[in-house]
Amino acid sequence: MFTKLRAISPKNFMRKLKLSDFSINIPEIKVENTQSIKVGSYQDYTIQKDACEIIDFALRSSNNSNNIFVVGPTGSGRRSMTRKIVEKIALGQKTPPDVMYVFNFLEERKPKLLRLPAGEGKKFKSELQNIIDSSVQVLNKTMATEEFQDRLSSLEREYNAQREQLWNDLRKEAQNLGFILEASQRGIISVPIFNGKRLTPQEFEGLPDEIKEQFRKNSERLMQLIERTMSRITQLDKEYWEEVKNLRRYWATFSLSKLFEPLEKKYLKYSDVFEYLQLLKEDMATHLSQLTSDNQNIIKALKEKRYAVNVLVDNSYLQGAPVVEEDNPTFSNLVGRIEYYSQMGFLHTDFTMIKPGAFHKATGGYLIMEAEKVLRKPYSWEVLKRILTENEIKIENIQAAEGYSSVETLEPEPLPLNIRVILIGEEWVYTMMRAYDSEFEKLFPVKSQFDYEVELDDENINKFMAFLSNAVQENNLSHITKDGVEEIIKYACRINGSNKKISLKLGELKNLLIDAYNFSRKIPANYYINANNIRSAIDFKEKMFSFHRDKIFDAIKNEKIDLLVEGYKVGQINGLTVLDTIDFSFGHPVKITAKSYRSSSEKIINIHRDIDLSGKIYKKSSLIIENYFKHKFSTFIQSGFGVSLNFEQVYSIIEGDSATVAETLALMSSIANIPLKQSIAITGSMDQSGEVLPVGGITQKIEGFYQTCKIKGFNGKQGVIIPAKNVDNIVIKDEIIQDIENENFHIWIIDNIDEAVELMTDYKAGKINEKGEYEEGTFYYHVCENLKKLAKKEDEKENEKKD
Repeated sequence: MFTKLRAISPKNFMRKLKLSDFSINIPEIKVENTQSIKVGSYQDYTIQKDACEIIDFALRSSNNSNNIFVVGPTGSGRRSMTRKIVEKIALGQKTPPDVMYVFNFLEERKPKLLRLPAGEGKKFKSELQNIIDSSVQVLNKTMATEEFQDRLSSLEREYNAQREQLWNDLRKEAQNLGFILEASQRGIISVPIFNGKRLTPQEFEGLPDEIKEQFRKNSERLMQLIERTMSRITQLDKEYWEEVKNLRRYWATFSLSKLFEPLEKKYLKYSDVFEYLQLLKEDMATHLSQLTSDNQNIIKALKEKRYAVNVLVDNSYLQGAPVVEEDNPTFSNLVGRIEYYSQMGFLHTDFTMIKPGAFHKATGGYLIMEAEKVLRKPYSWEVLKRILTENEIKIENIQAAEGYSSVETLEPEPLPLNIRVILIGEEWVYTMMRAYDSEFEKLFPVKSQFDYEVELDDENINKFMAFLSNAVQENNLSHITKDGVEEIIKYACRINGSNKKISLKLGELKNLLIDAYNFSRKIPANYYINANNIRSAIDFKEKMFSFHRDKIFDAIKNEKIDLLVEGYKVGQINGLTVLDTIDFSFGHPVKITAKSYRSSSEKIINIHRDIDLSGKIYKKSSLIIENYFKHKFSTFIQSGFGVSLNFEQVYSIIEGDSATVAETLALMSSIANIPLKQSIAITGSMDQSGEVLPVGGITQKIEGFYQTCKIKGFNGKQGVIIPAKNVDNIVIKDEIIQDIENENFHIWIIDNIDEAVELMTDYKAGKINEKGEYEEGTFYYHVCENLKKLAKKEDEKENEKKD
């Protein structure tokens, strides 16, 4: 009655012999350990060849707008490999100039930007500071010279003579009008004179009216003369002090010119620097009185605030172009900031308090950032787009940029943009940014895709071993033996879920290597990292994260979770599921049951779906089950029937379609009243035609049921059924391979549900004969017969109601 289908032979499973289609066929490793592998550059271990070539081509392109978005999963080596490519290219490029800010003597709130060749910025600052220090001393000496004092005295004598002449002329005019002028605390007083005698107020009042009237008229005339003379004296004072100022400026400029001459000659070819030096000299001459005063605080303030140089970017240490990685891309960390200090309750700032951002440090080179971090920082993505669009780096605080600060600030001259920006992120980040930002494609036209896996062939294994050798050197580890390398390759296949391709989660593999090294050090005689050390590291990692798995299997052992792994049951089957706890995923069986009954209509009740305890993919699979069943048996469904499906002891949301085959078998078993083997668990998706489709987590599911059988005891008949298309995904532990070889455990593969029926029931599935009916005695025959019986019972029930 039962035709045995093909089972996967133990010899075809993963083991060191490379004979089966689904074992890990590791290419021949021709070295005894990684010590003999010489790594010259990153290109020797570049497995991500296409992605790296795209980055290299884009960076060497003359198109400065070729900003790059590197796409790949975390731990794929995307960042370290990108950095190595960029660093190699940057090393052969010209080192960009130093960037400085100085005081703007024309617009004080707009600091001036200066640029000098790399390393010249701090030299310029030091040289200028020395000159300014010397200038204070020289100016003091200049003002004390005999020649300067003679010139100053000459001006003063001329000024005093002109001033005295004006006063003499005014006095004469006053006498002609009958008055003499006297100075008092209240100013100039005019006293009337009559017959050569000073008049008191009483005497003045005793004069005849016509004489008093004449005095009044003359007094008005005198007041006009006084006002005109005072105006001329004021103008004379102004002219005098202006001449004094010009004289001091001239002598100061003359003295400063000699001091500044060497510096001006040195930086003559840098027009902006030369222009700044000219304005600086003029300003120092203008502030001569402050520079030569006895108040050292004023002098210090001028030196440190007005005449200082703020070297924003110092590239003296660089060889080639800068490569900057910004791990915290906040607004201020990208564009810089303007700091403030508090004085007398008010906030103040100046150009010396301008701080650089990552864009300034990367000017002339490359800026590498994580795209997700940029998106998570407020305003960072917007300012990044603005910089790339406007081609200039403008320093401003976020409060000023967003318009909610009333504090007076600076407007530093923007720095022209000369940077290649490289963003790194996962596929979902790239997809979201491209879909929702219309400017993204223009700003980041180059995409470099890092793969998560690679073929297990000679070329890739050679590069993989070079990667391991490089990791050993970079982390100062012991080298790895040949069997250790093979064990790492097996693990790389395992975490990738493929026996044909290795995972490129290079970060995880590097961490595994470091853990293995620590295990190797426990035995002093271990000069190399061997396979046992690798296995110990794998076991240690599993122990760290397997808490929830152990609790599940403890519950199975203590029969808190009700499962059978032997015997037969109608409408009951062991499905396989994978539980993901973020840091660890594992498989375990779950009991799926189906109950059939009479109904006036066709009902397939899926309990988890109907109470909304399932995801969309699971709901889709439940509809596929219904459509498959109704299509296959539609001619035999004469009236209604009812079936309910349930995942027993599952209280969380179910998602996925890997239980489609298992649920369909349970449904048909319940109707056919034919029991299913409990010693076999099954997983597989299915289309509406009954063709079995591949699913995920195959390795975890096999190991989950194996562990359950191990707990409850092997009987030699236990195993799992998986889709044939999942054979390449089997990467199981050596323990399971051994039990497969000892025929304690088995794995079968199927292409359609008919094969699953025969494996699970020992019945032939059945085919439609010439009469349009299934062959008698087959599984589908019993399904049809019981559908008819359910219909007859329902008809009899309806007839009884009519009677």
